[in-house]
Amino acid sequence: MNTHDASTDLKAAPIDADVIRQSYNTVLLATGHLPQEQRAHLAGLLRGHAGLLLPEVENQMPHMRGEWRHTAEHVVHRTHHALAVTAAEARRADRLHDLAGLTRSLLTLHQEFGPA
Repeated sequence: MNTHDASTDLKAAPIDADVIRQSYNTVLLATGHLPQEQRAHLAGLLRGHAGLLLPEVENQMPHMRGEWRHTAEHVVHRTHHALAVTAAEARRADRLHDLAGLTRSLLTLHQEFGPA
């Protein structure tokens, strides 16, 4: 029987900004159609990155003011909706592009307001 809780791994996982940046840039800078296998792989990566960054940004929001706070609220709201779709839906090109943009926004917010 496996009693390992995967959510513990997410909480303990370090945020690797370079890997996250590489993932979203692969989508955002793509000049052509990404093959379905690559979209599926990237959707999984981006969902994981967003899921890791989302609680971090939510915890940082009380320290934000003005437009930073409004932007964070918008990004957090949209990210919750993006993560609520099925994995198959997340592979669609338009949803994948949205998720990449949201992940970039989450990383930017995290780096601006995260621990130094």
